[in-house]
Amino acid sequence: MESKQFAFGHWPSPVTAASVAEGALRFGRVQAEGDAIYWSEGRPAEKGRAPVMCWSKAGGVRELLPRPYSARSRVHEYGGGEFLVAGGRLFFVNDADQDVYARDLAAGAASIGRLTNLPRTRFADFAWDGSRRRLIAVGETHEPGHGVLPGNALWTIPAGAAPLPLLEGHDFYASPRIGPNGRHLAFLAWDLPAMPWDAARLFVAELTEDGRAGEPVAVAGGDGSACFQPGWGADGTLFFVWDVEGSGRLYAWRGGARPEKVLDTGGDLSMPQWSFNAASYALLPQGRAYCTFVRNGEAGAAIANLNAASPTPRETGFSAIHAISAGGAGVVLEGLKDDEALCIALDDPATAAPSPAILRRSSTAAMDAGYISRPRRLEIPSGAGTIHGLLYPPRNPAAHGPAGALPPLIVSLHGGPTSAAARGLKPRTQFFTSRGFAWLDLDYAGSTGYGRAYRERLTGNWGIADVSDTIAAARFAAQAGIADPGATFVTGGSAGGYTVLMAIATADVFRGAASHYGICDLIALQKTTHKFEQGYQQTLLGASLDGNEAVYRERSPIQHIERISTPLILFQGAEDNVVPKSQSIAIAEALRAKGVPVEYHEFAGEGHGFRHAHTIRTCLERELAFYLGLMGGSATPELAG
Repeated sequence: MESKQFAFGHWPSPVTAASVAEGALRFGRVQAEGDAIYWSEGRPAEKGRAPVMCWSKAGGVRELLPRPYSARSRVHEYGGGEFLVAGGRLFFVNDADQDVYARDLAAGAASIGRLTNLPRTRFADFAWDGSRRRLIAVGETHEPGHGVLPGNALWTIPAGAAPLPLLEGHDFYASPRIGPNGRHLAFLAWDLPAMPWDAARLFVAELTEDGRAGEPVAVAGGDGSACFQPGWGADGTLFFVWDVEGSGRLYAWRGGARPEKVLDTGGDLSMPQWSFNAASYALLPQGRAYCTFVRNGEAGAAIANLNAASPTPRETGFSAIHAISAGGAGVVLEGLKDDEALCIALDDPATAAPSPAILRRSSTAAMDAGYISRPRRLEIPSGAGTIHGLLYPPRNPAAHGPAGALPPLIVSLHGGPTSAAARGLKPRTQFFTSRGFAWLDLDYAGSTGYGRAYRERLTGNWGIADVSDTIAAARFAAQAGIADPGATFVTGGSAGGYTVLMAIATADVFRGAASHYGICDLIALQKTTHKFEQGYQQTLLGASLDGNEAVYRERSPIQHIERISTPLILFQGAEDNVVPKSQSIAIAEALRAKGVPVEYHEFAGEGHGFRHAHTIRTCLERELAFYLGLMGGSATPELAG
C-alpha cells in the first residue's frame, strides 16, 4: 500500500465513528458454570440493552434473555453482579425495575418469572444457598425524601416467600459467599467515609438450620488494609485477597485466629471494587488456582499449586484482564490484547501452552493490522516520582505526516480516580491514532496497578497531584519530541474530566480540552452525590466539607474561571446520577460569559457513561471536529465516520 502525505488528523481511516459505536459491546459479569460460559453484554445498537449470553461447546453462542429484559444492576449506581447461574436457573436483575427474575434453563425463555416486587429496593451480587433453596444478595433500599441515604444490607430471597434483610448494620456489603456445607456465610463490609479498596473487612457468619445468620466474626481487613474476593474451597477453606503488605496477595482462613498467605505472584491481585463480582483468581481442582495480577502496570497470569512455594507463569497474550472464572469448560478470561479489542476467551488450564480461544469479541469491526497502534510504556519523571503512561503513536499504512513535523497528542485521563487505563486495542483510541494523532493513556498519581503507595499519592492531593502529573506529561511529550507542543489536547471522563478542568485552570499547555461528564464544583457534588461516594472526596481531599469549605472551593474548577482560556468541549448525560448535568452546564455558562470558546452536548437517556450507539458516534465525531477546528482544519464526513 502506497503511503501518501496528509496533514495530521486528516489521514483517511477505515476506523469510522459508526463502526466504533455500533460494534462496541460492553461486557458485564462473566461466569463459568458446569460446561458452559455465561456473560452479559450491553449493546449500543439496542440503546444499551444487556441480555445474558451462553456459550457451550455443543451449542455455540446463544442469547438467554429476549426483549425487553436487560440484565443490569444499579446498586451503588455502578452496578455489577447482575446475574448468577446456579441450581439449573439463571437469576438476574432486570434493569427496568431492579427486581430479581429467574429463568429455568431447561424450560426456555417462557419460564422467566419475577422473584421480587420491591419498587424501592435494588439488588446485586448473588449467592445461591442450595440447601435452603434461596438467594442471598446485596440489597439497596431507597427511601423517599431528599438527602435520605439508601439503606444497604444482605438480603435473603427464598423460593416462593417474601425477601427479607438478613444482615444489616454496615454502610455497605459485597461478595456474599456460602460455604460448601451451607453452614457459613462469608461477606465483605465497610463503612463511610471509606471506599472498599480503603478498608473492606472480611466477615464470616454462621447460619442456623432455618437460615438465620449469627453474629459475624471479623477475619481480616480494616485498619489501613482491605480485603477482596472471598471464595470457598471445596474443603471449607476460605480464600481471599488482602493488601496488608501493600499489594494484594492470596490468603487462606481455616477457622483459626489468623489467616495465612498462600500465594505471592509478585504482582497485585487487588482490584478496585467499582462494581460487584470483580475477580482476579479462580480456584481449580486439586488445590490449584489460576491467578491474574498487575505488576508495575502490566498484566500477568499464573497457575499455582496452593501448597507449593511459587506459581507457574501463564502467558495468555492478554495485556489487560478484567475478569476471570473457572468451571468444567475451563477458565474464562475477559480482557484485551495489544492487537485484539475487549473479548471473552477460554483457556484450558490442563494444557502446557496456553492459547485462549476467543468466544466473543466486543467489536464487530474488523481492523487491518496495519492500522493498529500498539502502545509502549512511558515512565515520566517528576518531582513526586515516576508517572506511568502508555503511548499509542499515529499509525496508518496509507498516510504519513509532513516531513519533520510532530503529530498532535491527546492526553487521556481515566475516571475513578482509583482506576487505571487498560492496555490494549481500544477502538476509540484507534479512531484517533489512525487519523494521525498520538494518544497517551496517563496513569496519574492515584491509579491502581502500581501498589497501594502509588494509589495513596493522591490521598489528600486530588486536584493537585493528578493535575501536576497531567501537566508534566504534556511537557515531557513536547520536550522528548513525541508531539507538537502547539497541538496537545487533554480528554477525560468523570474524575478524569475533573482533572481535565483543573489542568486547564492551572496551566496553559493544552490547545483544547474535552470533558465527558466531568466535575466542576466539589461543594455541589458533595451535597448531591450518591451514598457509595459520600466519603470519597473526604479521603481524596484530606478534609470533610463541614468546616473545610475553603479546601473544596480551592480545588473546584468553577472557582478558577478567570484562569481558564483553553477552548473546551463538554459531553453530558441528561440522566447522570453520579455527576449531575448541572456540573457541566455551570462551567459551560461561566466560560461562555467570559468569552472562552465552549461546546456543550447533552444526551437524553444517558447516565454516567454512555451506552447508546448514537451517543458514542456523536461524541467521536464532535471531539474530532473540535480538535481539527483548533488545528485550523475541519473534519469531512468521510474522515469523521
